[in-house]
Amino acid sequence: MSEPHPLGIYGATHDSSKIEISHPEFDATVGLMQARQKTIDAMQAIRVRLEAGMTEDDARKLALAVFSEHGATKHWHRPYIRFGAGTCLTYHDPLQQGAQLRPGDPYYLDFGPVWPGQDASSISYEGDYGDTFVFGENPAASACAEAARQLFNEARAGWSLKKWSGREMYRFLEGRASELGYVLTPHVDGHRISDFPHHKYSKSTLAEQPFVPTQSLWVLEVHITSVDRQWGAFFEDVL
Repeated sequence: MSEPHPLGIYGATHDSSKIEISHPEFDATVGLMQARQKTIDAMQAIRVRLEAGMTEDDARKLALAVFSEHGATKHWHRPYIRFGAGTCLTYHDPLQQGAQLRPGDPYYLDFGPVWPGQDASSISYEGDYGDTFVFGENPAASACAEAARQLFNEARAGWSLKKWSGREMYRFLEGRASELGYVLTPHVDGHRISDFPHHKYSKSTLAEQPFVPTQSLWVLEVHITSVDRQWGAFFEDVL
């Protein structure tokens, strides 16, 4: 059975005024960016503790422990860490049972921790960040990881400079991934980000939206695979 992502698959909602609201205390310029940086810092702490022979379940348990050490109170989705051929899989798929991290394996990390505000009465902020690396050396897998980052940056530039909608970004990503020699994975479509939980405001995906997304309210996700599905790469960050 697959592991359900908290967002699931939902019908499109086209009224941006209804799906881009947040709590009155929500601060995208400070609170959200602090949550983003805390997530990145924890990710680096997890990376240095990955060891050959670990399973994906071992890595998930490690991630949960490290996030707790760093002060995350909960997770709006469970950590996903994929090894080797598992980098072709997404959050719709179960963890690989028994697959172990080996030298030369690509791996990606997909995290959604929740960070508390400045005091007990404050809202909590969602972190959401993902990236792909190689455990050791593997030039082809490294190139795939870099392609995912490049695609993200190009789509973000189109949104920022050309005022692309969510739909336009994902139409671009599909064609551009093919030009680079990769396949864009469908149904990895981005989503809202906000005070926790964001799905109380919207469960729509970024790829559905016909309007220009507002800065710091949406996460752009890119997942690609090699044509032969030997490996894949994932990158996500806040627009």
